[in-house]
Amino acid sequence: MSADPIDRRLVELLGEDGRRAFTEIAQLLGVSEATVRARVQRLTSDGTLRIVALCNPLTLGHQSVRLLITVRSLTPRSVARSLTSVPMIGHVALVAGAHDIYLEATPRDLGQLADLLDDIRRTPGVARIDQYVMTRLYKDYSWGGLRDQSGERAVGGSGQPEA
Repeated sequence: MSADPIDRRLVELLGEDGRRAFTEIAQLLGVSEATVRARVQRLTSDGTLRIVALCNPLTLGHQSVRLLITVRSLTPRSVARSLTSVPMIGHVALVAGAHDIYLEATPRDLGQLADLLDDIRRTPGVARIDQYVMTRLYKDYSWGGLRDQSGERAVGGSGQPEA
């Protein structure tokens, strides 16, 4: 998919407020509401856009942790797929570098974090876990998406989750 300037601005506007009315977006973009509706439909259907509600888990009394996993004996893809079934884990990604998988999770307390770490350690292929407990969240979900040319195409992949 190739995004044009209207798609980029549309994504930016929805990133600021995912509940913004299509009529308001149409007015800001100088297009019809039908055009906005069709573009949002296309961008969501092809996996480019997903409109969600986000919260700061720390304000709800939960922990927010980032985990880096090193895999041995199995492929990182197979381990990543198995970790997607853990309800507490909200983000699973393959990464390049010293680790193989990046996870984000929101246990309600340190006891539940210990349980989560035990579950991950029991996952076949997991060799090492480095964990980082956030103490304060300043910004989350900061991906700029289609804001500029650098967000047009992910290098080495589609950016879509694998089946």
